[in-house]
Amino acid sequence: MTANAADFAGSVCGSRYEKEMETHFRDCLLFYLDGRIRFERYCYGEAACLVFSVWGSGFDADGKIRWDKEPDFESQQSALPRVLTDVQESGTALQFDGMRKRYVKTEEFTQDKANGYGPWKLFWIKHRR
Repeated sequence: MTANAADFAGSVCGSRYEKEMETHFRDCLLFYLDGRIRFERYCYGEAACLVFSVWGSGFDADGKIRWDKEPDFESQQSALPRVLTDVQESGTALQFDGMRKRYVKTEEFTQDKANGYGPWKLFWIKHRR
């Protein structure tokens, strides 16, 4: 499946998609206007925190996410979505690797300073288009 990561980012800065029906972790995919993808895994509970994250540079021609660096641990490697297999509900639900659990759009954000998407970077991204 051919896809462009920027198509899922929305119109302002980016969009967050969360894996549905997840009980132990909160897995999120963030899509940005420049085509970058960020995977984030959070734990639930009192000590809820970021477990790990990985950046990707978009999709290849077959819909496979091009991760910048593979995580060191097998449990983290197996958590990463690999191939976009279906786009549902006009792009608000994404299915990866043919799995039943989808990533559903939960938020469209105007900036993400923590990940380097502040007002100036967004200005340049929008004017390069």
